[in-house]
Amino acid sequence: MRTRVPCWILLCLPLAVVAAEPAPVASGNFIPRSNAVPVIEINELIGQVAKRTGRQFVVDPRVRGDVPLLGLDASRIDYRQLTAILRINQFVAYESGGLVNVLPDANARQMPTTVGNAVSPRTPDDEIVTLLIAVKNACVMHMVPILRPLMPQAAHLAASPQTSSLMIADRADNARRLVDLIERMDRMAPDKAGCPVEPAGK
Repeated sequence: MRTRVPCWILLCLPLAVVAAEPAPVASGNFIPRSNAVPVIEINELIGQVAKRTGRQFVVDPRVRGDVPLLGLDASRIDYRQLTAILRINQFVAYESGGLVNVLPDANARQMPTTVGNAVSPRTPDDEIVTLLIAVKNACVMHMVPILRPLMPQAAHLAASPQTSSLMIADRADNARRLVDLIERMDRMAPDKAGCPVEPAGK
């Protein structure tokens, strides 16, 4: 006597066979994509740049951590690229006395950088600069709350109503933008009417 097999068992058999088949092997020129991102310890990267460029670095002991390199070859990174990498990792480099000092950017505004009234076009974008900008028409006290939100937390901005000037400590690229805005606002301002006497906070 024949034993009948329920129809639902017969329907499930092909599915079980398909699920048991191994995944197809890559063929041709196809290379499976890897999720691994190459990284390098930041002090090792600074050492490589120092060796290639001949620059001497003094590195703050708080400067440490791994840096992911997406599309960058560590053996070809130059000084400008290094300063950009330092910036995104909240560090900064500035030159003084023939040495490149590397430290957390929160302390950069306290470093003795040269004071000027403009940013040289030759100054690297990520270098810290200190500027003293004279304002002729606009009220410097009113300009501080307008400009401060455009600056990172590590930067500094203060007004001197007695000298009608603004002091800026920031990276060169953003300092150029701030100077441009200050000059434009100064040209548009009619006079200093209504300017408070008390100095503004940073």
